[in-house]
Amino acid sequence: MKIALSIAGSDSGAGAGIQADLKTFSALGVYGCTAITAVTAQNTKQVSEIYELPPAAVEAQINSVMADLSPDAIKVGMVYSKSIIDVVVKSLEGFGKPVVLDPILAAGTGARLLRDDALPDFISKLMPLCTLVTPNRMEAERLSGIRVESEKDGVEAARRIKKLGAENVIVKGGHFGRSTVTDLLIDSKGKVVRMANPRVAIEESHGSGCNFSSAVTAFLARQFSLADACRMANQYVHDAIKNAVRVGRGLPVTNPLSAIYKDAARYNTLVELQKAVSQIAAMPGFYRLIPETQTNFVYALPDAQDISDVAAVRGRIVKAGTAAVPVAGIEFGASRHVGSAVLAYMSLNPSVRSAINIRYDETLVKSLRSLRVGSYDRSAEPESVKAKEGATIPWGIRAALAKKLDADAVYHTGDIGKEPMTIVFGKDPAEVVQKIGLILKKVRQ
Repeated sequence: MKIALSIAGSDSGAGAGIQADLKTFSALGVYGCTAITAVTAQNTKQVSEIYELPPAAVEAQINSVMADLSPDAIKVGMVYSKSIIDVVVKSLEGFGKPVVLDPILAAGTGARLLRDDALPDFISKLMPLCTLVTPNRMEAERLSGIRVESEKDGVEAARRIKKLGAENVIVKGGHFGRSTVTDLLIDSKGKVVRMANPRVAIEESHGSGCNFSSAVTAFLARQFSLADACRMANQYVHDAIKNAVRVGRGLPVTNPLSAIYKDAARYNTLVELQKAVSQIAAMPGFYRLIPETQTNFVYALPDAQDISDVAAVRGRIVKAGTAAVPVAGIEFGASRHVGSAVLAYMSLNPSVRSAINIRYDETLVKSLRSLRVGSYDRSAEPESVKAKEGATIPWGIRAALAKKLDADAVYHTGDIGKEPMTIVFGKDPAEVVQKIGLILKKVRQ
């Protein structure tokens, strides 16, 4: 396993610093080690105290890691003082592997994280030892001595920082356009690489700089090229900012584990739905509820946006004699009709994420009386909706919910060439199974 070392400060609010670095290393499949330079008393609103560690303690941490774990790349963040810069420089000399320097001059909340008298040593001693320096726009202005108000300014600032001794420089977060945010990389040969993303509709977030530099470090440890490492880190942080979380009363915190959370959510969604499908298939008499077009059972991710975020039975659940048989396994995007129904429901009530379609008849509707039931008339569908492919079911579900917002089930009585249908909804597959059990009990009575 590749190993990365972060030499940085500790953020007690865990949005930046060592804590953010470790989250990013873990998310990107790299084993993270640390050498803490300072302990900050910090939250999403402010840095209230900074406690610098003795330089000997910083040096001992670095040496201990280097002697045993042999890092594949190092990230340097908050160094705070001249004395800490001296021990970091001493430790990095002769390292021979990628070193990423995040020039943390101040926190997002405004507190100074590098003493003014340490800046000359930071530039003359530390920067020349680093593979990549990753200033944001404000840091680039201070290091280069010029205002950065355009993409051209960003390139010039990067070139000036490179002349100070940095091998490669990337100026991050240039708001040079109304709708985009641009990172500008100047590599060791002077080539300019532009990386742009759509601007996220969010105020400044806490920790994005730490996450970017640690992501680049992780990718370099995994032996990606510098340009590829920067591109992937750029996309990684863009996603982390999009999924920022508000855990305190100050700045939202960049979420470096959003990819892990998404993977966990996808896994749990598949597992829970598979369990429920097995339960449904084993229910005595469920085959009687299967319509001519067959049945599907779906479960959407918590933040589902489209059909690709909705898990379902590939090939549906079919009637085979007196049995109900899932044709194939569970996968995302396998149901257009029931999937679009649950997405429509989620647009009004995001907590309802699961659904199953069953047949409709008057006897079955009577069995639903113990549940909250809504309905819609397909013959009343507007021509504008009919003309749009895939719009009928979302229109129908929203029409039914407009009259009964908390419906457990929604049915329609069909139309020309369209089979009548009932869809049972629930917050999760287990709740849907429970409701199907109630329906079957009523039908058998």
